[in-house]
Amino acid sequence: MSASTISIVDADPDLAEQLDDEQLERARHEALTRVQRLSPGEWDVANALEPDVHHRGFMIAEGLLSREVDVLGRHCIELIGPGDVMRPWSWDDAGSHVRAEVGWEVLEPTKLAVLDHALVTRINPWPQLGVELFNRGTRRAHHLAVALAIAHHNRVEDRLLLTLWHLAERWGKVTPDGIVVPLPLSHERLASIVGAHRPSVTTAMGALAKSGKVSRRDDGAWLLHGDPPEKLRHHKLAAALS
Repeated sequence: MSASTISIVDADPDLAEQLDDEQLERARHEALTRVQRLSPGEWDVANALEPDVHHRGFMIAEGLLSREVDVLGRHCIELIGPGDVMRPWSWDDAGSHVRAEVGWEVLEPTKLAVLDHALVTRINPWPQLGVELFNRGTRRAHHLAVALAIAHHNRVEDRLLLTLWHLAERWGKVTPDGIVVPLPLSHERLASIVGAHRPSVTTAMGALAKSGKVSRRDDGAWLLHGDPPEKLRHHKLAAALS
C-alpha cells in the first residue's frame, strides 16, 4: 500500500457535476487529499486507520470491496465500489445484544481517498460537495434496504434474478446481447448475498439460464436477458434497451 494524492472532484464525476467550470478549476487544487491503495485479498482495516485523530473515513475512488457481516455462523455480503463513503474500522455495538463479526476483502485493486478534517475545511466554499458526500451514506442505506427486501423472497431463483438486476442498476452495462454485470460474482458469493446455500444457487442459476433469463460470459460476468422483473419495470437499464 503506497501513498499519493488525488483531487476528489477529479476522482468522482458526480462531485464534479456539483460545480460550475470556475468552481471546478479551483476545487481541483483545494480538494486534494491522500490516497491509500489496496491490493486484492483480505483487508486488515485496523491498519487503515491513520494516526490523524481527524481522519473521518474514505471515499472509494476506484476498485471494489466486499464487507462480510457474520452473525452466529450466518453471513451476508455488501459490495462497495466507486463513490461509496465508509468508515471501515467503526462498528456500533450500542443498542444491540447480537454480536456481529465484520470482515473485509479487496476484490479488485482499489484506491481510497482519505476524508479528513483538513479536506472538509478546504471544501467549505462548496457546501454542495459536503452534502453530496453525506448523500453517499443514504444511498448505501437504501441499497441495503432493497437487498434486505429481496432476501425475503421465498424462491432462490427470484432472489438471484432480483439481486442481479439490482446490482445492474449501478454496475450494469448495456450491450447488444443484454445487460452485463461485470462483477466477480461466483456462486459462493451470490449465495452470501442472497442468503442461500451454494448448491441451491448453482441449481437456481442453471434454471435461470435454461429459461433464457441469465447467461454467463467467458470472462465470468453475468449477462441479463429480456425484461427485468415486474417490480423493476422502470429500471433505467431496461429503458435503455427499449
